Amino acid sequence: MQGCVCPHPPLLIPAVGGENRLRVQATIEAMERLAAQTGDVDLAIVVSPHTPGFARAVGVRTPPGLGGDFAAFRCPEVGVEIDNDVEFVERLLERATASGEPAVEPLDDAELDHGVLVPLFFLTARRLVNLSVARDYEVHRRLGRLLRETADELGRDALFVASGDLSHRLLAGAPAGYDPRGAQFDARVVELFASDDLDGLSRLDPELVRGAGECGLRSFIALGAFLGADSAPARVLSYEGPFGVGYAVAAFGAPA
Repeated sequence: MQGCVCPHPPLLIPAVGGENRLRVQATIEAMERLAAQTGDVDLAIVVSPHTPGFARAVGVRTPPGLGGDFAAFRCPEVGVEIDNDVEFVERLLERATASGEPAVEPLDDAELDHGVLVPLFFLTARRLVNLSVARDYEVHRRLGRLLRETADELGRDALFVASGDLSHRLLAGAPAGYDPRGAQFDARVVELFASDDLDGLSRLDPELVRGAGECGLRSFIALGAFLGADSAPARVLSYEGPFGVGYAVAAFGAPA
């Protein structure tokens, strides 16, 4: 099994970002290297904080065909269409119901959000399973384990894509305002990625997390639980935050 951390700013897409892409060139090049390393995968499991979900349950998309575009960013001509791994989704829902935790609910919604579309603009997969996040961080440790058990049962060699940005408060002009804990949070998370200590994400100081204004930590925690002992070798391919939001690209597990 392989896993990766992918940021999801739409400005990474040429038609959306335009000249602003020059300021995130390190991220773009890292995503291109990541795509070359992972290759053409059979199944991508993407957990996105922008996928519609529930406070106390994770949502999983159920329609057989999934797709979306960047119309919300004035580029409807750029999009992705991909098959849902319906067998995986059905087995996942059965397992979640049988175990009682975590709660996983079906989403009868085929429209992919930018938290999925941006990574899939670079990565190549034949099938997709797309899930949301829930409010409780601990839920995502159980979710990651449940996803791994389902993948093992069905014999899927999956790429787990943890979609998410880091702090949104790195600069005075950042989308969520400035907080010095933003840079501290990002430095610590990147350090944990580099040292292959994804378990350490669950032990971060809650005040540090709260001050950072992040959106990806739940996805990253689920990734760590999914990979387990398969996370090494860990490779941080890039980190930057020129617009006040931290973008990290990292890969875990042996490349294809």
